[in-house]
Amino acid sequence: MSKNQSLKDTIFKEFLRNPALGPTEMSEKLGANYNSVKAAFAKLAEEGLLERSGRGNYEPSVPGILLNLMARVEALETKTP
Repeated sequence: MSKNQSLKDTIFKEFLRNPALGPTEMSEKLGANYNSVKAAFAKLAEEGLLERSGRGNYEPSVPGILLNLMARVEALETKTP
């Protein structure tokens, strides 16, 4: 995990690479605390980037991801130099 990247961001990127990873597998892969990983998954779901499809199972939320990206692009476009 990069020092400039939060655990939540690391988990999200890793999850997009391998959506089969749940909190247990992700904590093992990253060597991170299970409760911290579980909380990050919950936060990503709360932010609309993931959808919880069952106990410990998540799926990417394509509409949520696209809306998030659009908001980031708009913010960059409105930034004045």
